[in-house]
Amino acid sequence: MKKYWKTILISLIIVTTIGTYYIQQAMAKGVSFKIETTSGNKGEIDNLILQASYYSGDNYRGLHISKDGSTNQSGSFIGELKERNKPLMFQKYIQEHRKFMRGKEYNPGQYFEDEDRLIYTIFQNDSRNEGRGNLFTLRIDILDKNTNESSSFEINMPDQVRYDWINERDVYVENGKIKILATSYLNGEEGLHIYTVDENNKELEQDSIIAKIESEGISLASIDVFNEYNKVQNENYFLYMVEKYKYLEDDEREIISSQMYLYNNRNNEMKEWTIPAELKPYRKLMIIHGTDIIIPVRSTNGIVLNCYNIEKKQWEEPINFKYPNVTNDKEELFIQITDGKLYLVDRVSDGHLFLIGDLRTGESLYEGKIIFENKKNRDADYLLFIEQIYNNIH
Repeated sequence: MKKYWKTILISLIIVTTIGTYYIQQAMAKGVSFKIETTSGNKGEIDNLILQASYYSGDNYRGLHISKDGSTNQSGSFIGELKERNKPLMFQKYIQEHRKFMRGKEYNPGQYFEDEDRLIYTIFQNDSRNEGRGNLFTLRIDILDKNTNESSSFEINMPDQVRYDWINERDVYVENGKIKILATSYLNGEEGLHIYTVDENNKELEQDSIIAKIESEGISLASIDVFNEYNKVQNENYFLYMVEKYKYLEDDEREIISSQMYLYNNRNNEMKEWTIPAELKPYRKLMIIHGTDIIIPVRSTNGIVLNCYNIEKKQWEEPINFKYPNVTNDKEELFIQITDGKLYLVDRVSDGHLFLIGDLRTGESLYEGKIIFENKKNRDADYLLFIEQIYNNIH
């Protein structure tokens, strides 16, 4: 019996895990949401899909919510494991480019896409750390969407460049240059890089470290990037912040220093950017969209969008969207800005408000509520997190 105890234990863990999953699925079977229109143009939500996560106690449900109701992201245990961290956009990529997508990671920060091409980047390590970091190879795969032909090349990083791991954050492509924004880690040190690859010569042209931090005694530090990580886009600017802080006895953070930076991909310039003192408490909510930095601030009757135009180097008139919000410390306000439109989801007294606004005019285009379809199954303490909103994904 002793000979097989490990096998028996592993089998029990697997059976228990799968059994718990299906019990949770049965308990959450009645979890279904719908969007009820309050005002505005219903056509605004015709092609929208909200990728969301539902939590109630130990129950989890991955949902896709649309004007027709909600569906589960996956109907099986294995499927749930695969789908839980996969943005919806990759279903489209897999359907249209199955061969190219085989074996690739589902991180939007590793991809670039335009009308003609889909580009994938990945830093692969040799797994031979030996206490001084790993050697890395940068692989770039390029798909021609018109011919469905793909090509690939690899670049060996210099032997002296060693890290524990490298995380890709964004990819920018223009005029034969592929720029990869990535974070490196080595023995507690963190660096923010822009790796510039010459696509024609297939070589690493430059490794620019635009921020670097290391822990210093009782103080800690972090690098925050404010470009949207859930979207494949080609922003001209990278916005990031280097912050040093320390923890107080009540686990509150005391900020020692905080500095913002803007990196211009078109001319390779990095400049400091200063946020007004009254907006500093909301710095973690910043969004960069095109040539604008947007800082949302909740008010007593809605939200105020403070907009800074990078090209004009000036603050524009704030944009106000009014609605009756409810303070909820457990759920974060969801904001997404796509094609000049604001998509907002916030907790209200009888569900979640869903608002679509025009950033150019400040006009509310659509307002509705995301509510439970089956109120009998509703748990008052449930949490609904919107992860991303997609338009015309199919």
